[in-house]
This record gives sequence, structure tokens and C-alpha cells, in this order.
Amino acid sequence: MKILSIIRTIICLAFVAFFMLSGPVLFPVEYFIRRKNEKKALAFSVAVTNWGFRCVTTLTGSKVTVRGRENIPDEPVLFAGNHRSYFDLIAGYYNFPFHTSIISKVGLKKVPTIGGWMKRIKCLFIEQNNLRQGMQMVLDAQALIKNGSNVLIFPEGTRNKGEGVGEIHGGSLKIATKPGFKIVPVVFTHTREIFEKQFPLVRPQHVTIEFLKPLDTSNMSREEQKQLPEELRNILLYTFEKNNHNVL
Repeated sequence: MKILSIIRTIICLAFVAFFMLSGPVLFPVEYFIRRKNEKKALAFSVAVTNWGFRCVTTLTGSKVTVRGRENIPDEPVLFAGNHRSYFDLIAGYYNFPFHTSIISKVGLKKVPTIGGWMKRIKCLFIEQNNLRQGMQMVLDAQALIKNGSNVLIFPEGTRNKGEGVGEIHGGSLKIATKPGFKIVPVVFTHTREIFEKQFPLVRPQHVTIEFLKPLDTSNMSREEQKQLPEELRNILLYTFEKNNHNVL
């Protein structure tokens, strides 16, 4: 079993290296497409990102089951997910509707090629403990949703290395509550077991991604908005524990 994990890890690392080396070749292609048509350039960037993430997930030997797509409204929304692993994005992003921007830590922006594609798919990068930058991020995310993009945020603020779902930071939910956008909770299960739990090796898992019924913030009172972080945490936690204990 360990030998197989080592082989899978080597193959995954080789593909990641290949993907990073592809950047200098594919970035000029994206540039020339963008000069003629920005929408086609965005579609190209999303397709490349999806391909890279899907290949890495497949090379780990993992399977992904997606539930609740019928709960995604036919309008731009804020997706709010629990966060346990890098594989929340790697195994998850290509299962989100087009187009979905990601709010991520600024560190990912500096990763060669991956950071470049994330910028090209209109991801927003946030620096922790920078209040002014955080306020600007909220405004930028609201503008993306108003212009037709979905936005994905992990309102715990960082990867939860313990059990369950951590505290939800209410400030991030202002992206939705101020303009009255809908929030779609999304729960990732068994992603941490792919990599972080046996770092530095990867092991196959059956990942579950479940989209839950949207929370409509358009008519929420101030008291309801105040209670929203705890309500969202309870929703995420209930589904995470249900999926985490189910035998797939």
C-alpha cells in the first residue's frame, strides 16, 4: 500500500511539474485570445485550470461524487464552503458552474503558473489581518457577482486541521448580505485524507462535494445577519458529519 502511495505521489509531482512548465507556453496563447475576445480568453483559462485540477485528482486515484447541483440557483451566488485541504479546490473547482471566482490567500498568487492561471480566472487574493485590503476584497467580490460571476469563499479563513467545521468569520459574508445575494453552502468531505493526513504522500479517497439549499439574504434583518455565521456553520457541520460517517 505504501509503495503504491509513493508511486502515485511521484506521478502527481511529475504532472504538477509539467503543468507549471506549460505556463510559459500557454500564457502567450491566452494573451492572443484575450486581445481578440476576453470571454473566450476566460473560457480558455478556466478550461486549462479545470484540466490541471482534474488530472491531479485522477492521478491520486480519487473519485469525486457531487450532490445537490439542483440547489444552485440560475443566478450568480456566493458559494461558502468548509475548508480542510488543498484538495477542496483541486478536486472541487472543476465541479463548480462557469464562471466561479475563488477568494484565496495571497500566497497562492506567488505559486508559479498556478498563480498565473488563478489571476486569469479572476480569483481574488486576500492578505490576512489587512483590514483595508479585506474591505476592498468584499467590494471586488460584490462587483464580480453583479457582473455575472459566482464567487467561492472559505469563511473559516484557513484550512481546519482539526475535526468538524471551524468558526465562520462573519465579515466575509458581507459579500452577500449587503447587496442581498444568495449564499449556497457547499460541503467538502474526505479531501484532507488525500494528502494532508499522510503528508507527503497521496492516497486515493472517495470525495463528496454537496451543494446545499441557498440562503436568501435579501430580506434578512440585522439580527438575522448577526446570527448568519453560526447558522451557516451549523448547516455545514451537519452535512459534513453526515457525509463523513457515511460509507460510500
